[in-house]
Amino acid sequence: MISRLKRKVIILTAVSLLSLLILIVAGMNIISFVSLQNESDEILSFISDSGGKFPEIPQGVRDDGEERKELPKDFLRRFTPEMQFETRYFSVVLTLAGDTVRVDTGRIAAVDSSEAEEYAKAVFNSGKEKGFKGNYRYAVTDEGDNKLITFLDRTRELDSFKTFLLSSIIVSFSGFAVVLVIIIIVSGRIIRPIAESYEKQKRFITDASHELRTPLAIINANVDVIDDEVTDRESINDIRLQTERLKALTEDLVTLSRMEEGNAAIVKEPFSASECALESANGFKSLTEQKNIGYSVSVAEDITLSGDKLAFSKLLSILLDNAVKYTPEGGTIDLRLNVKGKSAVVSCRNTTADEMSKEDISHVFDRFYRTDKSRNSASGGHGIGLSVAKAITEAHSGKITAQAEDNKTFSITAIFPL
Repeated sequence: MISRLKRKVIILTAVSLLSLLILIVAGMNIISFVSLQNESDEILSFISDSGGKFPEIPQGVRDDGEERKELPKDFLRRFTPEMQFETRYFSVVLTLAGDTVRVDTGRIAAVDSSEAEEYAKAVFNSGKEKGFKGNYRYAVTDEGDNKLITFLDRTRELDSFKTFLLSSIIVSFSGFAVVLVIIIIVSGRIIRPIAESYEKQKRFITDASHELRTPLAIINANVDVIDDEVTDRESINDIRLQTERLKALTEDLVTLSRMEEGNAAIVKEPFSASECALESANGFKSLTEQKNIGYSVSVAEDITLSGDKLAFSKLLSILLDNAVKYTPEGGTIDLRLNVKGKSAVVSCRNTTADEMSKEDISHVFDRFYRTDKSRNSASGGHGIGLSVAKAITEAHSGKITAQAEDNKTFSITAIFPL
């Protein structure tokens, strides 16, 4: 149990940290890429508005004394006057039929006129107004009855983005690996108080259970001795009943403690789960008849499991005993054992007298939990049986679940690997 808890702490922490890193890295790179797109679209907008050419920005004062022209203030807030000399772009004008009107590649050396036409016609046929074509960001605008398609070279910016993306991923996952190693090292210290508390609790249960066996045996022996001398048969029978209940409780506590020690606590040997299920089911046939309960058993043949046969039999007995106790007269119990995929599935379903809430279902495997809040012992249970069933299932690397079907049918399913 402690090793499982340690693994859960490591996995939960690792998943949380990895999720956070992915969110941060993805967020930063998405923002960076969106910023690159927006900047590109803004530059393309100025170029397109000027007929496919960057608007000139005369510097200084002209010889005739005329004041210099200025770009719009909203452009200068983001770009410098040097932008017109640094920007590489080309433009193509096409008719609505897709024929070329003119091509301007004067501000780029990497693309000739024929290549520019190919780019433009590919964009025109796509029907999109903006996007990326290779390393070029493009925008399609109207120019009279024609279409002006302007391409902006973003090679350097995209290379920078890719470098940043790769660097952020490498740095993030390197940091994750380092932190994961630290988590693995310190996880033992994190759960140490829980482990110590659990070990003390388990030791107390085991010691107390062993200590209770002797006085219970003495009480039963003394009851047998005075049985013939006492006329109050009801009191004698009541003493026997209660000592038997305490004996069953101590045995369940010992089983629970042994099973929760992990797989090393049981000796795994192949056994016939089919035969075991039929034997356990036959033992409850008379009890169901006494309570007038419908009882059906369906067991597939030749199912073999690796584990503790006695523990598996106890699991079945617990499920059937629980079903008999809480099934009203005239109700039904259905026990099934079959193969599904690579697993053996045990299913025990029974009708109930009272509706079971979601809260009840979520706590049925808790120790000493009983759906009867008054904790009336008329049913003969002590609220630990299903906890033992869960421990047995998990000790065999299985999984057990409970559910209420239509709030009147309670079912427990245990799945074991074949």
